[in-house]
This record gives sequence, C-alpha cells and structure tokens, in this order.
Amino acid sequence: MSDTFKLRRRAGIALLGAVLLGGALWLALRPSAAPASRAAPAVGFRIAAAALGNPEQISKQLQTGGPLGYAIHLGVFQRELARDGFRFDGVLGFPRTAAALLGMMSGQAELASTGDSPAVLSRARGEQQRALYVTPPNDTESGFWVVGRKGGPATLEALGGKRVGLLFGSTFDYGFQTAAQGLGLQDVAYTQLPSSAALPALQNNQLDAYVTSAAVAKLWIDRHGLTLIGKLGTVPSTGRTVSVISARADFLAAHPRFAPAFWRGLKAGIDAIRQDPEAYYRWSADSTGYPLEVVRATTSIAFDDQPISQAGVEALKKLLAFRVAQQVAQASFSVDDWVVRP
Repeated sequence: MSDTFKLRRRAGIALLGAVLLGGALWLALRPSAAPASRAAPAVGFRIAAAALGNPEQISKQLQTGGPLGYAIHLGVFQRELARDGFRFDGVLGFPRTAAALLGMMSGQAELASTGDSPAVLSRARGEQQRALYVTPPNDTESGFWVVGRKGGPATLEALGGKRVGLLFGSTFDYGFQTAAQGLGLQDVAYTQLPSSAALPALQNNQLDAYVTSAAVAKLWIDRHGLTLIGKLGTVPSTGRTVSVISARADFLAAHPRFAPAFWRGLKAGIDAIRQDPEAYYRWSADSTGYPLEVVRATTSIAFDDQPISQAGVEALKKLLAFRVAQQVAQASFSVDDWVVRP
C-alpha cells in the first residue's frame, strides 16, 4: 500500500469522525421539541330525572325513558356527545321531576328531564335554565287517564264534589285542572298523592279518582279491577302536554357546542326507534316493569325531526298563561326566548 493511499484513508476516517461527532453534538445541544399537544379533557355532565316505571316494581335500575333513555341504552348518545368532547356521567335520581329541577339548579346536574309544568314553573321562579328539547304534544291514548275506585264515579262529569288525587303543580294537575274548568266541575276535593299511595287509597275507598299516566292506569285496571273514569284528551278544554329537557343556562353559555351535540345524540335514539319500534317497546317494558302489551298501547313514538316542536312551544305558552292566571306561576316570561333553537 502506497504512502499516498494511507494518507488519504487516514484523512477520510478523520473526516467521518468529525461528521459523526458534529452530528452527536448537534443532537445533544439542539433545543428540545415541544411535546405533542394533549387533547382537552372531556366535559362531564349528568341528567337529573325521576325514576320512571311501574310503581309496583320495587327494584329497578334508575334510568330515563323515551328516545333519550333509548339512545343512552344503545350507546349512540354517548358516542355522539364524545365527538364534541362531552362525557355522559349518568342519571341522577330524584323522587319527583320538580325536585330534579331543583337538583339541577343547585349544581348536582347539568340537565333535567321533566314534564312541562315543573319546567315552566321553574323558569317562572326566575331559575336560569333553558329548554333544550320540547316534544310534540302527546296524544297517545287520549293523554292522561282518570282511574276510579270500584263502584265510584263512572264519568268525568260525575267528579264534582268528589275526592280526586294528583300531584300538585305537575303536568297531571294541569291536565285535570283544564279539563275540570271546561266541564264546569264544582267543589272537587283535591288530595296530593304519589301513585304508590293512590292505589291502596282507591282500593280502600278513601279516594274516588286518581289522575295518572295511561300506562299506570291501564295496569291498575287490568290487574286490580279498577274503573276507567275517562281520558282527559277527550275533553276539548284539556291543555295539551309535552315533555321538556332543560339545561342550566351557565352550562350552555360555557359550552356552546353542547346543544347541537345533544340533539345529535337524542336524534340517534329517535332514528333507532323508527327503524325498529318493537325493539323499543321491549326495552321500555324491560326497563320500566310494565307488561309489553301496556307499553305498546300507551307509548308514543311520534317525534319531530327537530329539537324544539313548534306545536310543543304553543302548548307551553298556553300552560304558562293558565298558571299565571291561577297565580301558580310567579311571573310570565317569553317561551320563545326560553327554548334553544337549532
């Protein structure tokens, strides 16, 4: 090997070493790359509601019903909300929907699923909540039913001077009061009773009639031989009733993407019901404890393709005007401003 070749090889090795050393120094001394940004944590929310179901069934899993409950059951609600960074943390149970609204406003939950009267009376008290979802008026099986004791009044017109049980300030109360006004009933003695206490009162002739849902009434008629006095929806004066899902105004203001995400999740449940109504009826029967035939006969699947039903809004306006006239609602307010339009 020539001296010239040896010199060139040594020079090449030295150059390679310099390059490697420089690269190592560059790697060691260069500024550290910024860590990859982490996704913001999901925003959790809970829904306040009253346990729905057969009052005779003592043990049942707490859940809400309707298309929201079905969407939660299928998991489509959770998936749609997760797309916009929201996490469903479950249903928080209360004995009545009016209490559920109070629980929501106290910060125990962000949403509340209720009837129309509790939601309207809450807003009339000045509680800062908004209506996210308003159903169409429910005319299934002519609305609420009035069930009576054996041998008692046989018609709605015969309830003047009789003792009628219901829940004060509830949607049942509103339905019966508007019907009674139209029928001209006089001297009705009202008794505040939950359905669990109403059944024995009817059986022991301590109560003449009770206003309740079609499902509860049909169950009592079929199983206990009580009497169907009448269906409030057959009385022209009866106020049309709706269901409402409300949310705290501060939560919606802090999370403007929540309302459209919520509707997508709820709509996924509606779509699933339309695709297979029988599966929905079976789930309702399993989750509430009502016989399947009762569920089929008394469960509405008439839903709008928008979160705020205009017919429902008009029903809410009439409800508010009636409650204000009766001095039950503390103040009037704009229903159009209350509802969250898409």
